[in-house]
Amino acid sequence: MAAALMALTACNKEPEVLVEVSVQLTHFGEAYKAVAPVTFTSAVASYTQNSDENGLASFKVPAGIYTVSASFKEGNTNYNGSTQFTVEKTYVEEKPVELALTASNSSALIIKEYYDGGCKDNAGTKSYLYDKYIIVYNNSDKEVDASRMCITMAQNSNTQAANKYAITDGVIEYEVAGWTPASFGIWWFQTEVKIAPYSQIVVAINGAINHTETYSNSVDLSKADYVFYDKESGFNLAAAYPAPDASIASSHYMKTYRFGQGTVWMPLMANSAPYLLIPEEGVDITEWVKTASNFDQRGTNGSTNYAMIPTSWVMDALEEWPEADETKYFNRFPAAVNSGYSLATKNLGYTQYRNVDKAATEAIAGNKGKLVYDYAGAVSEEDTDPSGIDAEASIANGAKIVYMDTNNSANDFHQRKKSSLKK
Repeated sequence: MAAALMALTACNKEPEVLVEVSVQLTHFGEAYKAVAPVTFTSAVASYTQNSDENGLASFKVPAGIYTVSASFKEGNTNYNGSTQFTVEKTYVEEKPVELALTASNSSALIIKEYYDGGCKDNAGTKSYLYDKYIIVYNNSDKEVDASRMCITMAQNSNTQAANKYAITDGVIEYEVAGWTPASFGIWWFQTEVKIAPYSQIVVAINGAINHTETYSNSVDLSKADYVFYDKESGFNLAAAYPAPDASIASSHYMKTYRFGQGTVWMPLMANSAPYLLIPEEGVDITEWVKTASNFDQRGTNGSTNYAMIPTSWVMDALEEWPEADETKYFNRFPAAVNSGYSLATKNLGYTQYRNVDKAATEAIAGNKGKLVYDYAGAVSEEDTDPSGIDAEASIANGAKIVYMDTNNSANDFHQRKKSSLKK
């Protein structure tokens, strides 16, 4: 009887209806001919197909609300596109869904590693939050002058309800206007900063001190190259901005202009959107931030007072979400800056670490025999560096590393379970 009931139930269950949908890659309104991965993503599933040589991809998917996206690189140019599309059970295709691509160039200066999620205190009961840092890397074979580079973050919003800008067909309002918001403050250097090829600088966002002396799970930032430290700006909470280690020259204190509220320039834990920018020639950022016309006030207080950074100034960005939920979170960057997101976990000392560009790294003369494989530093087999190269071990072995830079955080980052600063 039980077997008969199971058989009857199976017979009565309606088969899932799959709907045929085609996607055409476009650029400046014309079909873009490229073989590239195209993805349909809903709240419950994701489907990926390569387009054919004409840039056309075909899918069979269940009815639902989807984000259709593509991200790939040709030469030194990144192509990213994203749009939203609803598939009804009764959908009949009249023409392919057009997926407009935005082209942008890779930058020599990139975010190699970012830590903002905090760690557990020694008792394992509370979180320690004031040990944030960012590592900026020269991803090229030539020295880079980073003296005019600045660091900031995009909208400090984590839900669609908190977002102050309209999103139409997957395109956020300020993308059309040609600018990217900066929240609370923009930090800049006081001195000349040169970064050698395939080298980095460590910037302490909070506390250029050895945090491990009090919290063993934390990091030692006493040897940071630069530090956010400008108490006269209004960012002066003692816990967040202790006096930097005596070994760090005051000329290496980064300065800012506070146009937001609060006493801490505080990225959201595991949900922030940091980025690097260099103003165009002739623009003095110290004066630019004091000009009222460069800001867009979208609320009643400083939390929604955004600096309108021209998107052409942006060098690199990271979009991180604490979970894959598009009903709660949204991409805060224009497509020319970044598409996609990297998942982040708070309170466990994990960092966002850049994936290695395997082909480019293996092609560097002198790297053979120095590269270390079988990378085991990621938090899981799913959230890992697909190259399989252990970047930090390879660097210690004398290798030079080229990191991925597709302007898509989903492709470019993974979670590292231990900071690269913890040897």
